[in-house]
Amino acid sequence: MSDTAQNVVALARDLANGGALHEMDIPPPWRWSLGLQVLLVEDDEADAYLIRRALAKNSRVGEVLLAEDGVEALEMLDRRGVVPDLAIVDLHMPRKDGFALLKDLAARGTTQFPSVVLTSSRASKDALRAAKHGAVGFMSKPRTEEGLAAALDRVIRNVL
Repeated sequence: MSDTAQNVVALARDLANGGALHEMDIPPPWRWSLGLQVLLVEDDEADAYLIRRALAKNSRVGEVLLAEDGVEALEMLDRRGVVPDLAIVDLHMPRKDGFALLKDLAARGTTQFPSVVLTSSRASKDALRAAKHGAVGFMSKPRTEEGLAAALDRVIRNVL
């Protein structure tokens, strides 16, 4: 983080701690990120690691939060008040898969962030089903880390 950005965050924290921001509509300190907040919903540890590495290379991304399935993702949204700028969702997960998560998010009507599917599936029927449930994009996982970073960069550029 640049010196200027650190100074802005420090000033905001001082104001918040002193009560000056109490009645203003300012996000809580844990949400003071100087970049996009991405919710990654992925159960495969190796894939999650690679996706996080690829997202870290994008200068627009500030924070990546990981949920291991749809149940944990909804818990993060409901109980922890997470409001990401983008959700990247795998389809095949235990407990609540990506299709069910997308359907739940669409049914809320209050979801203010786009969801993109990133999956090992290459089936067009999965892409159609994901779109039907509210996904704004569908990507099959690229075979290389460079391909993954490029694909995620395109998503961020085109969706946000």
